[in-house]
Amino acid sequence: MKKSKLLIATGLGLLSAAALNAQSTVVLESFEDSIDSVTLMNWGGRPALDPPGVVLEQYTRSDETDAFVTHGQKSLKVTLSGQEWWSADFKITLSEEAAAKVREAAQSTDLARYILRWDVVFPPSGTTHWMNSQLQGFGGVYDQVDSNNGQRTMSVALDLINPLPEEGPLELIFAQNFDAIADPFESLDLYVDNIRLVDTYAPGATPKVYVLQSFEDPNDPTGGAANFTGWGGGQRTTYEQYTKQDAEDIRVSEGDHALQVNYSGAGGWGSDFIIPFTDTKLAEVLKLDLPPEERPSKAELARYTLRWETTYPPRGDDWTADWQNTSYHTLQDGLPWSQSGAFDTRKTYSITLDQINWADWSDPKPVLMFIANGAWGESGHTLWFDNFRLIDTGDVGQTPAPKITAFTYNAQTRQISITWESVAGKLYAIDSTENLGSWPTVLAANLTGQAGTTTYTATMPVNARTFLRVRATN
Repeated sequence: MKKSKLLIATGLGLLSAAALNAQSTVVLESFEDSIDSVTLMNWGGRPALDPPGVVLEQYTRSDETDAFVTHGQKSLKVTLSGQEWWSADFKITLSEEAAAKVREAAQSTDLARYILRWDVVFPPSGTTHWMNSQLQGFGGVYDQVDSNNGQRTMSVALDLINPLPEEGPLELIFAQNFDAIADPFESLDLYVDNIRLVDTYAPGATPKVYVLQSFEDPNDPTGGAANFTGWGGGQRTTYEQYTKQDAEDIRVSEGDHALQVNYSGAGGWGSDFIIPFTDTKLAEVLKLDLPPEERPSKAELARYTLRWETTYPPRGDDWTADWQNTSYHTLQDGLPWSQSGAFDTRKTYSITLDQINWADWSDPKPVLMFIANGAWGESGHTLWFDNFRLIDTGDVGQTPAPKITAFTYNAQTRQISITWESVAGKLYAIDSTENLGSWPTVLAANLTGQAGTTTYTATMPVNARTFLRVRATN
């Protein structure tokens, strides 16, 4: 997964807009050789028990149907004992090579392109009332994947995380939380496998964003939000259209409005409300009105990323909502991870459509159901939701990413000449940067493409150390 750049003696570099390999998966760790990358946490909970309540083993697949291995022949087996409830149990340190790939992907400015994923196989049904496995602080992420049994996949969208450290090891810290059925509790087994880096971009594709719901319609100000009365829910929420107060208002991420959801009474787990997405791009893509055999496959859905923002209020002086989570359900399938809420912050939920199944019996369809859980008091709580959108990273019918075919540099005159494959009438730009990760300078804009190829020539500053890229702008 190397940058496609051409370095020359003056320090200039050249990048196409699609800098990393497209539509690919790179396995970073699958425990085939050993589990040396895995160590116990050194603070609190089960690892601190005597003897430790966490045992790490390399597990070998028993046969081709063995569900405890999701890639290759091995996986990580984690046995938990000693106590239930939350504990930071173990961490996986990525190799230098794997860490470099993740850092490079995380520096990309490409929208919704790179995802860090791994599989968690939970204990079988009848072992726990509920269970989750939470990521602790990787790029500022504290999200969790939930399940009572079976395999789930955790995903971290790398364009949404905080900057990773430029040097040193990259660690994935895993904390487990569960309520065991057995009383007294003795032990349970968890499996982790196939830590991988996924590139969602199809060759030649440019991402296209479809806004599904941003609560701007005066005739439907709350976007059809309605109580979900199944599962004992829908008893504590009311809805209103929220209007942006000023340019710094984090509650609104698209347009001038958002959905404000008011929760009455003390916090606790609740399946509260639904938002319909009939007659949107999401409905068009999922094709839930057609027979199952005529709907898109999981592989075909992998090009679509569903995103929206959830905004959490400040914590009160009395520590109201000392912790708060939101999670989501399609009425057919719980989304693979819950969003752990911070305070006075806006978080983006991101998931590719190949990870979830949707109910086809609901009317309207598709719908999302919203769940909240938190330590807020009898005075209630408020959350805000906005900018539900679908990102298509596989539409090759748009202007293809420009492919650079020639590059020359004259050290005496400092003149560069760049030639790339182009489409007649399309507009292109050339960006420059001294450090990869961002592109602060537009060297040339509104370059009209010619049929076949286009060439741009310019003179570079003295002693410049610059990376350049060509991109399509329409």
